[in-house]
Amino acid sequence: MRIAFHGRNGCRGLSSSAPVRILDTLLAQRIYMSSSICISSVYKGRQMTESSRIYRELKQDIVTCTLKPGLSISEQEMCERYKASRTPVREACRKLCSESLMQMIPFRGYSIPSLTIEEYRNLNELQSVVEPAVAMLAAERATQEQIKEMETWASYEYHAGQKNSYYTFLEWNRNFHICIAAASRNHAFLDVVRNMQTRLMRYYYLVIVMDAYGPILIEEHQLLVRAIKAGNPELARAKAMEHIANTNRRSVNVDLRSANYGIGNIDRDEDLSGLLKTPARTARTKKRLTSPRRPKLLPR
Repeated sequence: MRIAFHGRNGCRGLSSSAPVRILDTLLAQRIYMSSSICISSVYKGRQMTESSRIYRELKQDIVTCTLKPGLSISEQEMCERYKASRTPVREACRKLCSESLMQMIPFRGYSIPSLTIEEYRNLNELQSVVEPAVAMLAAERATQEQIKEMETWASYEYHAGQKNSYYTFLEWNRNFHICIAAASRNHAFLDVVRNMQTRLMRYYYLVIVMDAYGPILIEEHQLLVRAIKAGNPELARAKAMEHIANTNRRSVNVDLRSANYGIGNIDRDEDLSGLLKTPARTARTKKRLTSPRRPKLLPR
């Protein structure tokens, strides 16, 4: 039954069915909003998944120098290369820029940072100072879960001569050192180690030949984990320093090359591992290795 009533101002009021209609309307709006949120969440989830895929593929192409150092590349080229829309490509590039593996060029796109002797030596000096201190803190503060994670990352041994296997090892090696930094419970150290190890990956992959060092590297990693697990800060520091010193010895050709060629860009159009074996040049033939041409984007 519909009953009309008048308020104090004499206006006609709502019928008895009006509250029901209002509730129905509010319920419909709430259902609509919930479905919209769900659709939006699914869309964002797909975008994040696509962004993660592009990040992984783009990072591998940068580290392995499939995208050569010094290359300029636009968003449109990356959309075509990785078969994706601009939004996930932009998200992946933003993350790689934060890791110093890409550089944004306003109104033009992105570029792949050049490999330089100066950067490698700077990163190497930073590693020599930071990582022994991080290992000391990790020996004092690491949890059992973190130690188990270190043991996992320290267990991968790459297969000599297989580039994909070596790339996987570099990923695990990066995660191993980041895990130790996380165990230090010092966020400043963690940020430094994460950035440093990511930037070193390109040098380790392209410049430093480590085919013969797989078992040795695994042993060094495991000795470092044992020192941390034993809760011995001084031993952990010593093992970290020993590991870095051995890495420096294995990469001595890089420093030899800096003496032969001077500080500058490493040529992005040549095989760097082969260039490391080039005989020393005299002072008269010393030159900066640069390429004036813009390298073409390789097809996938």
